[in-house]
Amino acid sequence: MFYRSAPALLLIFLTACSSPKPAPVPEKKTFVMKETLVQGADTGMIKKQKFVRDQLFSFLCQRWELSTMEGVTDATQVMDKNNKRIFPSLFLFPDSTLVENVRSHFKTGTWTLNEQAQPPQLICTFDQGQQQIFPVRRIATGSLELQQESEDGVFHPLQLSSDGWWHENYHNDPFHVSNLRWMIRPKKKETDEEVFNRTLACLRFYALYFRDNIKRQGEEISFLGLPDIFEWYSGGVGLPEKELLEDSFRNCYYNRQQAEKAYEMLRRLIVDYEFNWSKEAPNWVYQTHDVLEQMYHKMIEKKAELIRESITRSTSTRK
Repeated sequence: MFYRSAPALLLIFLTACSSPKPAPVPEKKTFVMKETLVQGADTGMIKKQKFVRDQLFSFLCQRWELSTMEGVTDATQVMDKNNKRIFPSLFLFPDSTLVENVRSHFKTGTWTLNEQAQPPQLICTFDQGQQQIFPVRRIATGSLELQQESEDGVFHPLQLSSDGWWHENYHNDPFHVSNLRWMIRPKKKETDEEVFNRTLACLRFYALYFRDNIKRQGEEISFLGLPDIFEWYSGGVGLPEKELLEDSFRNCYYNRQQAEKAYEMLRRLIVDYEFNWSKEAPNWVYQTHDVLEQMYHKMIEKKAELIRESITRSTSTRK
């Protein structure tokens, strides 16, 4: 008969009763917002400080938008001849470029300031050939009151407001003219490569737009009045059926055929390739921004394939 010594039995007992070491708790991943499309070293936002009279030009360089209907004194300020809504806005940039009414009746141009006039005059010269002069009646932190001339020659006050946030490098603002040219319908038919570049710029605009909303700490994101192509979901992005393509997107291209080529490029990008939807992102806006940047780089990588596929599919659809 074989006997174990008492110390040996005690060692076996203690070993058997001791609990295994718990598995190490995995470190909680933190979300890092990637920004691969912005330009320059200065990629942050700055807040406009209190208005100073001798810095009028600099202070006007903001996004000014109609926030409420309280200051509207004439129907033509918010409704056009076809009874369609106008969303008055004036985005003024330090390089003297401007964008007016970006969500409706979209115009681009340049601006100057006549500070010698009383009151000072904001002079807007639009690329379409018109010029409009807005006397600056009042300006303060977060608010701007202009005088707007109606078609009958009467001046009406127009109250605009701003959140005060501004891109340190204004080329990173999605509404800078350089980021909106894809929305301007070309005057002649474009090559397949030009259609591709226009569609790539569309994707870049929306990536910058989501980024801008995040940087401004917006509580919601609005697509009102913007070219309608994407369907946004929490954790996904899609496209409508081709037959349901909105005019707001088609009108960014020379004709329907070229808009459908753009559609096919985006459709294949979404259907054929996988993108990483981060589970660590604070919300769907951060997620979508990240994926839009991924889509942008994938589109460049697959340029030849996407152009070839869009030509093939749009041709077969017409037969």
